[in-house]
Amino acid sequence: MTAPSSLRAQISSAPPWPVVYLPLSFAVTAWGGSFVAARIVLHAASAGQAVLTPTVLATVRFGLASVVFLPPLVRAIGRREVAAGDLLRMGMLGQLMYSIYFWLQYTGLQQTSASVASILVVGLVPLATAALAQVLDRERLTRTSVASLLLGCCGVVLIALPQGLHLDTSAGFVFGCACLVSNAVAFAVYSNLGKRWMHTISPLVMTSGTMVSGALGLLVLSLIGSPAQSWTQVARLAGAQWLAVLYLALVCSVAAFYAYNGVLAQIPASRAATFVYFEPVIAVGLSVTLLHERLAAQSLLGGAIIAVSVVLLHLQRRRG
Repeated sequence: MTAPSSLRAQISSAPPWPVVYLPLSFAVTAWGGSFVAARIVLHAASAGQAVLTPTVLATVRFGLASVVFLPPLVRAIGRREVAAGDLLRMGMLGQLMYSIYFWLQYTGLQQTSASVASILVVGLVPLATAALAQVLDRERLTRTSVASLLLGCCGVVLIALPQGLHLDTSAGFVFGCACLVSNAVAFAVYSNLGKRWMHTISPLVMTSGTMVSGALGLLVLSLIGSPAQSWTQVARLAGAQWLAVLYLALVCSVAAFYAYNGVLAQIPASRAATFVYFEPVIAVGLSVTLLHERLAAQSLLGGAIIAVSVVLLHLQRRRG
């Protein structure tokens, strides 16, 4: 039987797998390494070494990245490639994904623990993105898809548990958990709305507009919430710490977010978000290699489960 013309058109217009999976793999690998890079700047390796607060680090990171993205944004505005409504949408997404997102994440980390944060953020991002895609874009979520997403979440839990899972019922802990859940929802909203609005805005302009807006929001937050002496630590950063900052700015922010937005313009947001499950796998591998941390067998099992869940999910969607 000959396939309907609409189906043949969709198949012929589907991007080749290297165009999708190579940039997506790069973005997730870069974000996985961001945990190691951030740790170098947020924790002193020796006495007297400079340490940045999370908000100041995020401001420096995205401020440097915005220097790269400002010229394309200015050029697009000058050529009238974006309307006033587009600027408003990019400004809103920038505050959501960078200012609010990182404030929620760092507040949650302060009130809970790294293991709880890994489970609630990384474990919930693909689930929240898939659920929101059903509402906004009418994506069909099958039982197999739900099972694969839950399987990946179990892999994240296995990786996080060896680091210690500490639960309590204090108001601060509950508030921190609420921030982390909201953090996952913010990423889901960014992915779905960003994909929808990139029908009229190019990935480069979208990344530029959102990141410049987010950097400005983070600057305001850092000036309000951080003491003045926190900014003096920036000038005292060691050479290795500056390399970590540049990695966060140029690789994790400029290259990785541009690659992720480019993929979002071509495939469903829920499909792209499943690769987020690999972040803790990469973070653990780099921590063992660069920071000489102990590798637990449970982490290896969790990584294998995540790989199986992502493969099953993508195979099921390709058959669908």
